Amino acid sequence: MVKSTAAALLATLAVASAAHAQLRGTDLRTALPEMVLGNKKVWGADLGFGGNFNRGNTDIDYIGGSFALFKAWQPCTVYLNGSAVYNTYNGIKVINQGSATARYDHPLSKNGPWKVFVFNTNAYNYFLRLNYRSTSGAGPWYDFALGSTKHGVSVAPAYEYEDFKNHIYRRTGRLSFRGVSKFPISKAAEFNTDFFYVPSLDADGNFRLFGEIAFQTLVWKEFLGLKLSWTDEYESRPLPGVKRNDSIWMTSLVVHLGR
Repeated sequence: MVKSTAAALLATLAVASAAHAQLRGTDLRTALPEMVLGNKKVWGADLGFGGNFNRGNTDIDYIGGSFALFKAWQPCTVYLNGSAVYNTYNGIKVINQGSATARYDHPLSKNGPWKVFVFNTNAYNYFLRLNYRSTSGAGPWYDFALGSTKHGVSVAPAYEYEDFKNHIYRRTGRLSFRGVSKFPISKAAEFNTDFFYVPSLDADGNFRLFGEIAFQTLVWKEFLGLKLSWTDEYESRPLPGVKRNDSIWMTSLVVHLGR
């Protein structure tokens, strides 16, 4: 019984790690689709899905899905992405969260390093007691290269609305400082880093930190990719009973479409 339970838990964790999990602040990140690594120029789509259903000594239900889309209308680009994860173990909820993001990029000059981006995100997370969060913002982005490595930095003021359980509401102005880097290993593989600091404009000491380190590679032509990542997120003032820090290792296989 112990062995079967342990095996079931490991199976659940293995499948769960394949989904694009959202934590307390990931929905602020407006991440670029992974199909960009495959050099898609006009449009692209990443699609992921996972499931695990077990009945017997242990009852497990797991379902997760994610999508990321982009469409370029020179010189502008629009991005849409989202994900949802739901997992129960013997009737007890383990994961229940999701998010959706829209982003618009507009370069300030042809082939120049500066652009302006506008974004809106929406999210929920049962275990953070978050019924709904909406964040909208805009700001400048600057891209630059150091040798073969590529980097980007941005700052974006944003307005955030949060609806928590027990009729708790928050309306907050925030300022997001972000830095991303890509370190190529080969034509098909690279290391990525992504860090941001998001303080509140309304209260001293209210801030979020996010960091991700990831390895990403194409495993079958340009159609199938593998991503291994570690993320850590910190919120200085969570609700009572909610921990300040979350970290997670994630593994995902993603189908890449586009041209």
